[in-house]
Amino acid sequence: MSISEQAQKELKNAFPFTESSTQYIAKFATKSGKELALERERTEAIYLWLQKYDQNIDGVEIKNSKFPGQAYERNQTRNSNLNEKNTPKLKLGNRAYYLKIETLGALEKVIDWYSKI
Repeated sequence: MSISEQAQKELKNAFPFTESSTQYIAKFATKSGKELALERERTEAIYLWLQKYDQNIDGVEIKNSKFPGQAYERNQTRNSNLNEKNTPKLKLGNRAYYLKIETLGALEKVIDWYSKI
């Protein structure tokens, strides 16, 4: 099982009954309605889109090729699967954070924090 498949399983356990998937992403939602989207085809690490991220968790890095270490601004292009149909709160027009997460342990810390905001 790939790290992305393991991550999808962890997210499904943390956010039951909220998963909707395409070939490329799996979207979940917290109890407060915050979206998060996993890039399903990545195999070298866990790549996750969030609406907010202001933590410093070991093994987690904010990725942004245009502005390293910063959020994707509202007008910055991103994965085309983050759209009105799949992820209206993460789509172009909204600020979003793109995280590279090295381990399942780091993912669990992100999940724990994100589920409380």
